[in-house]
Amino acid sequence: MVKPVKITYFSDPLCSYCWGSEPILSRLKRERGELFTIEYKMGGLMPDWSIFGSNPEGPAIVGRHWPEASEKIGFKIDGSVWTTDPPASSYPPSIAFKAAMLQGEERGLQFYFLLRERLFHKRVNIAKTENIMDVAESAGLNMKSFVRDFEGRGRELFEEDLDFAKSLSIDLFPTYIFSSLSGKRSRLAGFIDFKRLVSAIDEILL
Repeated sequence: MVKPVKITYFSDPLCSYCWGSEPILSRLKRERGELFTIEYKMGGLMPDWSIFGSNPEGPAIVGRHWPEASEKIGFKIDGSVWTTDPPASSYPPSIAFKAAMLQGEERGLQFYFLLRERLFHKRVNIAKTENIMDVAESAGLNMKSFVRDFEGRGRELFEEDLDFAKSLSIDLFPTYIFSSLSGKRSRLAGFIDFKRLVSAIDEILL
């Protein structure tokens, strides 16, 4: 059955507000899942450390903002990874997610959850290949296929996501784009609460 609403969801594995949105998305699927499908896209938040420019704090500045994010999302995340073993880029874990999704959405999303759980709560650098592979094994992925896709098709799919995000001027994560079968579209960006997401779905169905 074709569902009346499609949500194109732009995320990034290093984005604290994307991680904080997971419980909200889970509730939305439980309570309104019959109304929508979700297409997951990676946005490319951090290509490398050059985005910090000449700031002497470098990656540590990200960790300083996580206590504030913790208050907003309603649970604690540990920003010390940004001083102990900071991820060099969000691209490798993004590519890994696209590779994992080639083994089915359920396994792909489980992998993405476990990957970010290690970053936000266990201070694991998820940009390192060895840590990505460890999570892939924990998620029960076919490792031969995953390694192949991580080096090949996953990268291609991620680059397609980057081009798509650029074409839509996506610069804040998460971003939700709602589309109805009748052609109506709307867009929300940032940390969005449950009621506002429900309203966006209801409004596009009017």
